[in-house]
Parts: sequence; structure tokens; C-alpha cells
Amino acid sequence: MFVAGQAAVIAGVIEGFYGPPWSHRERLDLIAFCGEEGFRDWVHAPKDDPYHRQLWREPYPGHELELLAELAAACTSAGVELAWAAAPGLDIRYSDPRELETLAAKWQSVSAAGASSLQLLWDDVGRRLRDPDDRRRYGSVGEAQADFTNRLRARCLDGAPLVVCPLDYAGTKRSAYRDSFGSTLDRGAIVYWTGPEVVSKRIAVADLDRARSAFGHELVLWDNYPVNDFEPERLFLGPLRGRDPSLLAGCAGLIANPMVQAIPSKLPLATVADFLRDPAGYDPERSFDRALRRYGEEVVEALRRAPQTSLAASLGPGATAAAALALLEERA
Repeated sequence: MFVAGQAAVIAGVIEGFYGPPWSHRERLDLIAFCGEEGFRDWVHAPKDDPYHRQLWREPYPGHELELLAELAAACTSAGVELAWAAAPGLDIRYSDPRELETLAAKWQSVSAAGASSLQLLWDDVGRRLRDPDDRRRYGSVGEAQADFTNRLRARCLDGAPLVVCPLDYAGTKRSAYRDSFGSTLDRGAIVYWTGPEVVSKRIAVADLDRARSAFGHELVLWDNYPVNDFEPERLFLGPLRGRDPSLLAGCAGLIANPMVQAIPSKLPLATVADFLRDPAGYDPERSFDRALRRYGEEVVEALRRAPQTSLAASLGPGATAAAALALLEERA
């Protein structure tokens, strides 16, 4: 649990990308990796898992719930906390009490399967209140989302903090949405923020300070590195760069959003783990060398098996997939 003024304690990975979700086997492997690397949190939020987003009202079928229970058990073995995230914003009726009860019941089943904490994601949905009852009750979508968040927290978490992703999750300025969302949201909520951009090359403490002021809430950095769902043929294999080492002292922590390709994600994620362990002493090149020694052969083998033949890699400007693979083979 984060307490304002303490060091960041949220440190993990979120399967939060668009595109084919990871397989169950890949998830189990990456959870073990998270334990080895010292990550403390695993957030289950695959955008294209229908029961996470499109079919959020539907309970998980028995087999799917069994798989979640296996993930929870793997997290426990690895010393990682499993957070389950719901994304009901595509078609929710915010003011309908039945919607709250539906989501609460689903959380109860997921919690019984072993999930430790609940998160709520409002990202990438419409800004207009479609339901007539919602329009009568709320002045804006920000107010509606914050109010539902508050009621879900009170209903399910008994006062424990709830991590929530707002609709305006990137940028540093005040907005009408942030004013209504932030002023309505309970003080016990922690807000996801991706930095000055959706995919931020650099994030400075000044950016964090402005964004925190705009929301009026504590933030946790949803770091969209090395995610590549916007261009899956590109592989972001290099080390984390451009993060001010003082960031973690001013926020609740950092959750990294990985690539569609599970095993290659280990290289950059290992450098994220190094940054989280010692932000002041973090050296990208030294960290990358460590990651290569530990995971290079595994990543090379995964790249050899990859069906794509025209992957580009971000190890350097203009690097081709062949060059990236050759470099990995040489240095691993």
C-alpha cells in the first residue's frame, strides 16, 4: 500500500496492450520472470480479452476462471501480487446500480480465484454520456467515471486504495475532464498516468509535478515502454531510457506495459527492474548488458522462431531485424 511521501512501492508489469493476448504458458513464464527480477505487481488487463473489456458483465467461464486461479497461484509462488483490472467503459450505464452489482459480483469470483487487488480502467472510451439517466445525473463523463470508481471502491475494497486509469491518462495540463474527475474522485484512489505523451520518450519530475497538480491525486506511472501494439512489427529491445531518477520519490510507483511478443519483452523489462531497484544508480548500458547475459539466448531463440520476417528493432536508429538479431547473437 502506498502512503504519500514514502518511496514508491508499486513496481510491476501490466499486460495492457491491444492485440492477441499472451498465452497462458507465456503468462506463467513472465510471472516467474517478474519474481526473479524483483517486480512486485502483475496486472491482468489484456485489452482483447473479451471478459476484461467487451464482455465485462459476463462472468468468466469455469475454464477461464481456473486459468486465473493458476496465475494467482504462480504469483504467490513468485512473491508477486496479482491485480485484476476491469474496463467497463465501452458501454457502461454509470448511474444504474445494477452495473455496480454486476461488476462487484465478477470481482468476488476473481478474488475467490486468488486475485489480490482490483483496478478500474477508463482509458480509450467515448467522452459523451450516452445513457439518458447518466446525462440527468452527471455533468460530465469525468464526474460519472469518478463517482462509479468511488462506489466500486466502497462496495468492494472496504476503504483500501484503488488504482484507476482515467480517460485523460497522458499529458500534464489541467482540463475540464481532469477538473471534474479529480475533484469527484475519493482521496484514496491512485491515478494511472503515462507521462507527457501516451508513449513518452522522456519523463521529468517537472512533468510529474504538473500532472499531479492537474489531477489533484497521487499518480502511478503506467510506462508505455516497451509496448508495441501501435506497430507490432517493431521490437523495442533496448534498455529503458529518459526517466528522471527522482520520479519514483514523487509517485506511487511504475507499471511497465510490455510488447505483444512475450519473451523478447524480457530484455527491456529487465532494465526496468534495474531502474526500479536503484533509480539513482541506474545505467542503461550496464543494465542492458546484464539483461543480455541473463536472457539474450532465450530472446534470440524466440526471434528465430518469430513468423515475421521484417521486424524492425529499436536497438539503434534504423536497425533492421536482421541486424538486431545479429547483435543479440553476438552479445548474448
